[in-house]
Amino acid sequence: MAFSTPSHSPTRFHRSRREFLIRSAAFAAASPLAQLSSQSLWGMHPAVTARETAQGFLATLSPDQRSTAQIDYKDDKRSQWHFIPMETRKGLPLREMNDKQRTAALGLMAAILSESGFRRAVDIMAYEAILLELEGPAQAKRRDYQKFYFAIYGNPEPNGLWGVSVEGHHLSINMTYQGDRIVDSTPQFFGVNPAKLLRDFETPDPMQSGSKTKYTSGTRLLLPEEQASYDLLNSLSKEQQAKVVFLAECPEDIQWPGEPQPKIAPPVGLAMASLSADQKAKMMRIFEAYFSTMPKAVAAERMQLLEQSGLDQIHFGWAGGIEPKEQHFIRLQGPTFIAELCNFQTDPQGTRANHIHSVWRDLTGDFNLPV
Repeated sequence: MAFSTPSHSPTRFHRSRREFLIRSAAFAAASPLAQLSSQSLWGMHPAVTARETAQGFLATLSPDQRSTAQIDYKDDKRSQWHFIPMETRKGLPLREMNDKQRTAALGLMAAILSESGFRRAVDIMAYEAILLELEGPAQAKRRDYQKFYFAIYGNPEPNGLWGVSVEGHHLSINMTYQGDRIVDSTPQFFGVNPAKLLRDFETPDPMQSGSKTKYTSGTRLLLPEEQASYDLLNSLSKEQQAKVVFLAECPEDIQWPGEPQPKIAPPVGLAMASLSADQKAKMMRIFEAYFSTMPKAVAAERMQLLEQSGLDQIHFGWAGGIEPKEQHFIRLQGPTFIAELCNFQTDPQGTRANHIHSVWRDLTGDFNLPV
């Protein structure tokens, strides 16, 4: 069964706004990136853009703010992550920044993600205002669209090891760099509540003070990976589906939330070797959906790792109901990764299976650390 609901997609305005944010962060660091043509700017390796915008972000901060935002690379805080609402987190939150600092922080976020990944992250921030509207003013401290934290680990220098995280409710992006190479991009977590909007909303725009963003009824921010998973499931024969569904009940959440590393466990479901050519193509589209939020260099390296470790060894597993309105859980696992999507929880309006979590983890070690 296919979802027939519309998704919220980037507009030309959002693309130009993203470029403005990156240039603003680069300008703060007196980086030549700020002067490049659009074609040259997008042609830069994303590790270089990340480094320059990280320097620009740090340059906008006061000494006290910088001591909060910049953390030693070897500090255990680097591998502490979670996506639940929390009183405080590592790093400096948007709500404690002035306009210039917020612009530089968002420019850094734009540099470490793809265009669609950046748009999704901004939307997840804005959804905190939707949750506040649905849950009421008593939740104002918990549901804050500026309660997203930015942290730099180590020094963003051409030859050093350094990292960056952007985290808040339903968002955890963790990147590790060595010189001008991206050496890890996990954990990669996105979550959305409500998974499907049941009416229109208007929220503050996290990218621009005083502006508003409209979200239409039916919007599904995590539609690409969920729809691609259903497309594969629905292409399977009854015999194949019987092997894919490894649990009749949907788990309450993804595995190992907040734990520094995933666990090594046997895969579940059906191996890619057992699929037809058309079904294999559908599985590849799930990977493309997960990779689409990351820079092209990350997507290409992840795909190369999948191919080197053996595509036929990748397993596709399912738990819970097989209809979109039922609670469902999807797991893809290969020798080097595990990806999960869980739509179990009820939204604030009481709609079952309308609160979704999606994660991609590195079985060789998140944060460029060994398991």
